[in-house]
Amino acid sequence: MPTQHTRLSSIMRAIVLTVGLLLSAVGLAATRAPAALRAADTVYIPLTTGRPTFTLTPVGSGFSQVTEVTHAGDDRLFITERQGVIKILHPDGRINVFLDIHNQVISHRGEYGFYDVAFHPDYNDPSSPGYGQFFVAYTSGFDDGVTLKVDFIIARYHVSANPDVADPASETLIMVEKQSFDVHKGGEMEFNPRDHMLYVGMGDDRLLSVAQSDRSPKGKIIRLDVDKVPPETLGAAGQFYLSDEIWALGLRNPWRFDIDLSSGRIFVGDVGDLLWEEINVVPLGIPGYNYGWHCMEGPVIIPEANDNPECQHPGAFRRAIHEYPHRDGSGRCAVIAGHINRPTYNPHDGRFVFADLCTREIFTLTEQADGSWTRDLLGIHPGALISTIGEDVHGFQYVGTVDNAAPIYRMYIP
Repeated sequence: MPTQHTRLSSIMRAIVLTVGLLLSAVGLAATRAPAALRAADTVYIPLTTGRPTFTLTPVGSGFSQVTEVTHAGDDRLFITERQGVIKILHPDGRINVFLDIHNQVISHRGEYGFYDVAFHPDYNDPSSPGYGQFFVAYTSGFDDGVTLKVDFIIARYHVSANPDVADPASETLIMVEKQSFDVHKGGEMEFNPRDHMLYVGMGDDRLLSVAQSDRSPKGKIIRLDVDKVPPETLGAAGQFYLSDEIWALGLRNPWRFDIDLSSGRIFVGDVGDLLWEEINVVPLGIPGYNYGWHCMEGPVIIPEANDNPECQHPGAFRRAIHEYPHRDGSGRCAVIAGHINRPTYNPHDGRFVFADLCTREIFTLTEQADGSWTRDLLGIHPGALISTIGEDVHGFQYVGTVDNAAPIYRMYIP
């Protein structure tokens, strides 16, 4: 068996990353919304390198430990909080609670919490069975440090007759996966409008070699047809996962990814262990690519894994399009994947935006004619650690942080 080389001390990057958001929960922020957006000046980030007109503008207030910023096909912003709350930020500045299930979410240890919300592609189409449906990912159960009974859950909900309030009693469990540790959960979900499938990133649950197994969804990008009601909740009976549900494997902790609507490619930020952070690309419509964990991390073959049969052919693993070290003195610790930049003011941009959680640096990757990618620094977020990068209906990207009672930040990327 390979040595378990999880970085327990690395600044608790799993606790600061605690991509479950990273810091111990300190309570929900007040849910009463201000009458209007809090007055806020644009934050200008001067740089010696990068693009001098990049800006971050605080938007709204009162958001705590943000895990996602997204939309439902309109001008509202939906902000998810680690403790189990989804809030709506309206164009006029009003804020209201869309869904509150904090009583069934465990979020007080490690990377547990409420991770994401994804709206059905037909959410706004009254003639579609997907009308008013949305999906959430979270952990639920009990963990006191001695006894651990926690599940990773994907569930479907419906909006109520009020378009700004979900029906909390409408939950249908789509997937329940037993957890073994309190870290490496992943949790990103996105619908691909090309096939109407729900794509989910799942971490390896600190089980290492499970990422190479076709009998577990852990350490994978899985694809679910949520329009077909399963005969029983996936994972509930411990059944194996079929190959058509596993879209990509060999991932450690795919905390955030983006499906580029133009190319159909999936850009995955895979949080590393001892040495490297990775950004991987899953090609359009091609399942089964293996990204190497736990046999490799970045460009490095892991010696402890050499005896494992699944690690005997490292040349078969697909390399990352970009990787960067986090033991080089830079202070970097965990990659936060953003989105391909295609805002309405620059729809043909095509740069991929990402950040590092600890240094708060925000970068772009630009694809070259030969297929390589070059990295540029856009700027540095001046506030709390970055937990997520989301997007609105117009393609503007937003930074969410691990802070409490804080704004989100809209990026202008020239």
